[in-house]
Amino acid sequence: MSTRSILALIPVLLLCATAQRSHAQAIDTVFLDEVGRYQHSYVAFPDSFSAPTLSSRIDRLGRPYLYMACKDSGLVTLDISDPSSPVVTDRQLPVDFGDLMVMNLEQVGDLLYICLGNFQSGDQVAGLATVDVNDPANPDVLDIWNGGTTYTQGSAAVRINGGLAYLGAMEDGIIVLNVSDPSQIQFVSSYQPDPTWPGIASYPPNARGMAISGDVLFLAYDAGGLRAINISDPLNLMEIGHYLNPDIPALTNPAYNNVVVIGDRAYCTIDYCGIEVVDISDPTNMTQVAWLNPWNCVGLSWFGSDGHTNEIIQAMGDSLLFVSGGDSEVLVYDITDADLPVLKGGWIMPNDSAATWGVDVYGNKVVANFINNHGLPLQPYDSKYGGVVIFEWQAEFATGLPAAHTVPAGIVCGPNPTSGQLDLHITLSGPGPSILRLIDVHAREVFEQVLLGEPWAEQRVALDLSGNAPGIYCVTVASAHERHTATVALLAH
Repeated sequence: MSTRSILALIPVLLLCATAQRSHAQAIDTVFLDEVGRYQHSYVAFPDSFSAPTLSSRIDRLGRPYLYMACKDSGLVTLDISDPSSPVVTDRQLPVDFGDLMVMNLEQVGDLLYICLGNFQSGDQVAGLATVDVNDPANPDVLDIWNGGTTYTQGSAAVRINGGLAYLGAMEDGIIVLNVSDPSQIQFVSSYQPDPTWPGIASYPPNARGMAISGDVLFLAYDAGGLRAINISDPLNLMEIGHYLNPDIPALTNPAYNNVVVIGDRAYCTIDYCGIEVVDISDPTNMTQVAWLNPWNCVGLSWFGSDGHTNEIIQAMGDSLLFVSGGDSEVLVYDITDADLPVLKGGWIMPNDSAATWGVDVYGNKVVANFINNHGLPLQPYDSKYGGVVIFEWQAEFATGLPAAHTVPAGIVCGPNPTSGQLDLHITLSGPGPSILRLIDVHAREVFEQVLLGEPWAEQRVALDLSGNAPGIYCVTVASAHERHTATVALLAH
């Protein structure tokens, strides 16, 4: 990891923030442990090129299967009963979907809803397929709807609500389809939100991501910002509000890629401009709550940025957000405080020639979906890996006690980032031995030291990290009564 890569992550890490806990459990760190991977075969030419996996769904009925949207390689089903050795059990090629590429998918019960049509080139029509996965090893295509000559930009996302499918059809906006009978998809209506607002990008808005809350569909409209669409009448959708980051830098495309809605907050991924929290309590007047800008987006920094947020999904009772981070791969945020997302873990590997497009979480598993764009022109990063990496994730909690004195308990460290030498100032709220640990981004323990705790209110420890690989490290101090954590960036040396 380069010095530039680590420095770019610092604004969202809240490095060396005191992690005092009192009376209740709180999330200290989220660890991801790789348990398996599947890589599409490389082709002879161009060198190091393979099929991508754009998005996936871990089977929502708890069966050990993974469904992958693999563009020109179609819908691929993996048996992941042994995640260390995934096995392809079925492959439905574009020819099985009316010669349309497979771009995204959603699962509801024993049905998959497949987004069809290559939206990356705009040379295919939008489409939707329904697929029966009652037998997950043998998916059965039930019906295919094709946008014909009317909807010609492919499709990027789909959400199911009350027997209706809302299909994100890029420049063509939203298409509403009746899927109450999945073997007979019926067209209901379509709606294109105002494509002229805000009018600051060099390309038209594209319907990329969606979330539905009650009678409102929140649309991540790419260059068109965040839109609120009233869907109470499926025959007559109507825009009731629009929003754009008021602090977006000049000459920066506001690429709103995806959105998750939890309560009266919308969490939006905006490409290399990070994550935005928007108050949607009044959809007609949406306002900014917070903006996490880890890669300092500005103008042409789209090229070479260490991260590009795209897909986003909540987990652990809406306490965590898992985000695909492009060249930063997977980011995990604690949203226990809904207005202040805090980075608590991830699989953050900038400049490793691998980059994610999507991410999925179900149960204790995370799947990162990797694209291979090696050799293609005008790409923001160079990724030579196409496929998925399967992780098991675990949140580590801490229970603290009220401080017994006025000195705030926690860890203060410096310099941060560091080239090797790190000084820790540790304050505990009660006497007794504690254990100092240093943990790397792979959840591996690389250092441990017992602290005797005399004097327990203030201890100083000097660490030499120069023998360790550059990257992000978690520092923890735990006793029988309390636990504190901080995050440290080790620069290349």
